[in-house]
Parts: sequence; structure tokens; C-alpha cells
Amino acid sequence: MCGRFALHTDTKTLLKQFPVAHCDELPLSYNVAPTENALCLINNETQINSIQMRWGFIPWYLRTSTTGKKPQLLINARAETILEKPAFKQAVQYRRCVLIISGFFEWQQLEGTKEKQPYFIEKRHHELLAIAAIWQRIQQPKQDSLPSFCLLTTKAANPTVAALHDRMPWMLSAFQTEDWLRDEQLSATHLKELLDHDEPIDLIAYPVTQAVNSAKYKEKDSIKPQD
Repeated sequence: MCGRFALHTDTKTLLKQFPVAHCDELPLSYNVAPTENALCLINNETQINSIQMRWGFIPWYLRTSTTGKKPQLLINARAETILEKPAFKQAVQYRRCVLIISGFFEWQQLEGTKEKQPYFIEKRHHELLAIAAIWQRIQQPKQDSLPSFCLLTTKAANPTVAALHDRMPWMLSAFQTEDWLRDEQLSATHLKELLDHDEPIDLIAYPVTQAVNSAKYKEKDSIKPQD
């Protein structure tokens, strides 16, 4: 499960790495948590645009609550079984997007204590990561109409991530990114082909300040390596 990530970049870097025709304002943050805004790429029929979306997906069948309680936001979905889940099936078939991040956080239990040590995981040479995601647009009371998204995860085949967690965000290659954003219905066969085409990614992980355990902490040293 991925519960936090960071985005620290500029428009020039984004455009150099991704074929974006229109670039929305960058929602920069060193510690993005669920319900907060992030940057996603979508296929706008004729071009790829980057837009802000809110992290947290509400299944269509839970949008109208009979109990008065707020439905639980879904922030991750397993890529391997996503077409089998009613909560995600329609979105993954027709509303796919790519989440752009600089890196993400994972936690490791400190031996003999109740504390957890956060680690920041990023590409060795600090390129941006493209994460498979799905999106929807619903109007919530007293909220704007920003689309919401849910990121996809896979088994942690990357050894850097596997040392910390058994799941990881589905990190797409350039080929997979282009394919994922195609404006066509996604079949089970096509999904399996995309999953089978995962390429090795050179990642590094290092401990960072425990201050990021709080979603309210947004300082630059959130991703600074700790001694």
C-alpha cells in the first residue's frame, strides 16, 4: 500500500520527460496525503494534458450514503485484479490516468519499539515516476469539482521496495505510459500484457525524518536523507 508521496519539480522538467500539450499548475508538496491534490496526466482525446486531481476514490455505489456517514476513500487498487472489482472496473476500462510523483514513502517498524521509520523511495537520478491510476469526476457537497483518483499497485518485484513492503505503486515505463493513456477500452488481455512488460527501475531508498509520520508536515526536509 502506498499512503504518501512527494512531487517537487518544475514545468520544464515535466515537459522534458512527458509529452504534455497543456500543463496545469503544479501542486507541489513534499508530503502528499490522501484527500490532497496531485498531478495526473490524462488523454484529452487529441492530446495529453496534465491536471490536478484529488487523491481518494469513492466507488459509484457508495456515493449516496443512507447512513449519513462519509464513504471510505479508496487510495490504492491492486492492478492484478482491478478488472474483477466493481468499484474500479468501469474506471479502469474508460478513465485511466498517470500520476506524476518524485518519489513515495514506506515505513519500517523499528525493532523493539512501537515507532516506525519512514523511508523515501525515488529514482537514483531523480527522474519523475509515472504511476498507473484511474480517475472519476463527482460533485461532492461543499467541494469543488476536481476529479479524484486512485493509484494502482503491484507486487514489489523491485528489490529496493521489497525490503520495505510487499506491494509498490505500479511504476510505468515510457511505453507503458503511452499505452495506459490510450483512449480505448482496456481488456483483461491487454492489462496482463502491460503488467508483463514491466521494466527494471533503478530505485534508491533512504531514511528520512520521522516528522513525515504526520500528514501535516510539509517541509523540504521531508525527503532529506537522515544520517
